Amino acid sequence: MHKLPSKYRLRRIFRPLIIILAKLLSKCGITPNVATFIMFGMSVISFVSITVFSNLFLFSIFVFLTGIFDGIDGAIARLTGKSSSRGGFLDSFMDRCSEFLILLGVLIRVWGDILWIFFDMRLIVFVSLLASLMISYLRARAVVLHQGDYDVGLMARSERLFYLFVASLISFFIDIFNVLIFIFMILVVLTVFYRYFRIKQELLRNEVQQNKEE
Repeated sequence: MHKLPSKYRLRRIFRPLIIILAKLLSKCGITPNVATFIMFGMSVISFVSITVFSNLFLFSIFVFLTGIFDGIDGAIARLTGKSSSRGGFLDSFMDRCSEFLILLGVLIRVWGDILWIFFDMRLIVFVSLLASLMISYLRARAVVLHQGDYDVGLMARSERLFYLFVASLISFFIDIFNVLIFIFMILVVLTVFYRYFRIKQELLRNEVQQNKEE
């Protein structure tokens, strides 16, 4: 499957940093599963930062660290030869939990806000959360139906976390958080539709090819 954003995935950009950190942490005895729980711990701290302390700067930093450790656990697994289906399952589950927690923090932050007199921020964050989960679900479901790499569309998990990091950091200095979250919603919803139709097209192509071979 042709991957439109493959060259521009943030994981490619941050890969050298993640490999260095993975090597250092693995030497300290950090296992892939421990790195996964550290990643989740960062999302918990980000949740506390935005809900209890109402500090977008701290929130942005720990969202960024969540994204970094999201890549480190897999890197440690590959470096140490400890990759396993159970570890992958735990990683996927904790990814969803951490993203839910981060967006729940955003929801609490904007609770009761109205953007441009018309848009209820609670609905915007809810739609963002639903779309984010659907982006991941579409890829996971497509792999079950036909083996392949279905990581298409702009706002994959790493990009979503990085966007929230940048949006929060900017909003710490300039009060445009709600506007940036609205844009986030638009981007993730568009990614859902794009990924759905690209995967549908690819599965149809595979089905036709399989019928020809039979």
